[in-house]
Amino acid sequence: MWSSKLLFSLSLCFFLTACGWRPLYTSPDGSYDISYPIKIATIEERNGQILRNFLVDLMNPEGPPSHPKYIMKVVLAESIKGIGVQKNQNTTRKEAILTATITLSETKKNRVVYTHTANAINSFAVIGQNYYSDVIAEDYAVKEAAHLLAEKIRLLVAAYLETHK
Repeated sequence: MWSSKLLFSLSLCFFLTACGWRPLYTSPDGSYDISYPIKIATIEERNGQILRNFLVDLMNPEGPPSHPKYIMKVVLAESIKGIGVQKNQNTTRKEAILTATITLSETKKNRVVYTHTANAINSFAVIGQNYYSDVIAEDYAVKEAAHLLAEKIRLLVAAYLETHK
């Protein structure tokens, strides 16, 4: 029983390496350089700045590229809506929805090569008795949604760059 599981696991490993499969965030030479040749443009408003900082940390951890091949522009839309409404019309739960429209352009030819829309949703409880705690909860939910959105954008852009080399 144990040997058949080991044999299956080993054959699966050999099969995956033989078919050309490799992790998304590694280069063909096997190094783990995760920087992208992308300049991330400034995003409007405070939550846009937070999103941009997350994107820079994820996509350019060694700093901005000296000769970027692409420029990424992001337009961010934010909405807060009540989802938990009691019979007396008091809202007990809200959700923060961040929607980003991504445009990736080549710097040399100045043409758009990729556009996509991504969103992230995070919910939070509304206490109602303490205004400060509600503001902090909303702020934290929006920040976490921005972090999730940055991860989604990185994955979308990485998949595009991987398929269009």
